[in-house]
Amino acid sequence: PLQFDVNGDVIMPEAEKSASKRKREEDEDEIAERGRENLSKSSRSVYANEYIVEKVVAHQLRHGEHKFLVKWKGWSEDCNTWEPAHHLEHCPARLDEFFNEVLNQQALEELCKTLMVSSDVSNKSLETLLPPQGFSALRNKRSIQFELISLISIPPSATHTKKLKKGKEALLLYFLHLRRDAQSIKLNEWEENINRIASESVILKVENNVDLEEPPLGFTYINEYIPMEGIVIPDDPPIGCECEACNPKDKNCCGKNYSLRFVYRNNDKINVPQGTPIYECNKACKCDSRCRNRVVQKGRNVPLCIFRTSNGCGWGVKTLKKIFAGEFVCEYVGEVITHEEAERRGSIYDQEGRTYLFDLDFNVSENPYTVDAATHGNVSHFINHSCEPNLGVWAVWVNCLDPNIPKLALFATREIQKGEEITFDYMSGHKSASSKKKKKDGDDQEESLSSSPGRARLELPDENDGEKKNRPLCKCGANSCRRYLF
Repeated sequence: PLQFDVNGDVIMPEAEKSASKRKREEDEDEIAERGRENLSKSSRSVYANEYIVEKVVAHQLRHGEHKFLVKWKGWSEDCNTWEPAHHLEHCPARLDEFFNEVLNQQALEELCKTLMVSSDVSNKSLETLLPPQGFSALRNKRSIQFELISLISIPPSATHTKKLKKGKEALLLYFLHLRRDAQSIKLNEWEENINRIASESVILKVENNVDLEEPPLGFTYINEYIPMEGIVIPDDPPIGCECEACNPKDKNCCGKNYSLRFVYRNNDKINVPQGTPIYECNKACKCDSRCRNRVVQKGRNVPLCIFRTSNGCGWGVKTLKKIFAGEFVCEYVGEVITHEEAERRGSIYDQEGRTYLFDLDFNVSENPYTVDAATHGNVSHFINHSCEPNLGVWAVWVNCLDPNIPKLALFATREIQKGEEITFDYMSGHKSASSKKKKKDGDDQEESLSSSPGRARLELPDENDGEKKNRPLCKCGANSCRRYLF
C-alpha cells in the first residue's frame, strides 16, 4: 500500500533499480506496473521520494471495488497507476475535482432519466429527506458519490426495482448536498458581512442545521437608529454630571434614578426594575469611559448566534456563553419613523402576520415615534417572542436626551445558559402594570427585573379584538403560553 506524509501527500515506496516486469492479467494492472517501472528508473537516495497526486483521471468498478487512475505530479501519463479508493483518502480535494467532473450536469440529468427523478426538485421536497437531527446526521456525501458513479458504471435495468429505488434515494440525497453546499457559501458570506458591519468586538455567528433557508433578502444590518426623512436624532447633550468617578454616593450623578438607586451594580448588571428610565453618562459628563454608568453605550459583549429554529419559528438567536441576570445583551435598533408612517406600515405587517414596529412610548402614551426593524436592524431583528422570556426591555438615554427617542436596551431577566435561545415578550405591555417594592433609603436590594410599570412596547393589535382567525399562533411552548403571538 502507498504511504502518506503528514501533509497527506502520497509517498511512493522505493523500488530496486533491477526490478523486472511482472506479468499482469488485466490491462489496468499492466499500466500500473509500467508506471512503477518508470518511477524506479530514476536514481533515488536511500529515503523514499514524495509523489503528489496531480489528478484523478478515471474510475472503474471491478468485483465491487472502486479503483482510480492517478496522474502523478511531475510524471508523464505513462506513469499513471490504478489505486484503490482508500489510497486517496488523504487527498480529498483531488477526489472532489474528479467527482465534480464525472457527476456533471449532463451526467446527473441522465441519471434523473434512468431513475425517474425530477432534476428540478424543490427545497421543500429535499428537506423531507433530512433526519430529525438535521444536517449533522445526514448521510456522508462521499458515500453517495461512490454509489452514483457505480450507477453510471453499471446502469440498473428497469426490472431492478430495489436498485432503482436505492439509486433514486441516493440521487435525491446528492441534490440535497449540492443545495446545502450552495447555501453554506451564502450563509458564510452573510456571517462575514454582518461581522464586518457590526461595531462590537465579539463574534456573531450564523447557523442553519435544519433546512435550506438562505440569508433573508432585503434586510440591511445596521448598528444604530436610522431616522426617516424629517426626523432629527440629537447627539449633543446639553447637560452632564460633574462627577470625577460616578458611584452611588454622588447624589447628582446621571446614574441615580428617582428612587435614589444607582441604575447599575459595580459589575455592570442592571439594578432597577423594567420600566425604570435609565440615564447613562454622556459626552458632556466629566467621567471617562471606565465610568460605572456607561454600559449600553459600550455595545454588545455577549457572543451570539443567529440560528434556524427547529420548531417552525424561523430564525432565532442563542447565546454562545452563559449570561447572568441583569447583564446587557444588545440594543433593539431600526428605522425611527413617525406615528403616521408606523400606522401605514403596520397595516401591511398585520396582513403578513408579523411586526417589527416598536413604539417609543416611554415618555407619553401617544408616542410620536416608532422603531421599525423590518428591513433595517441588528441581531435583535431575529430574536423570537416568548410568553416566558429571558430578556426585558429598558429605555436608555445617552447622548440623545430627547425624551421621545430613547435607546431600547435588552437585559437578561434571569440567568441564561450557553446555547439557550434568547427571547423577549412581544406583548409585555398588555399585561397588568407593575409591582414596586418599598425599600429603605440606601437599600440596594434586588427587585424582580421583570416587573414593569410601563405599557406596551411593540405596536400590536388590540388584545380585546375578538377576531382571532387571522392571528398567528404562538409557538413559544411556554407553560403560560397565551396561544396567539399578537
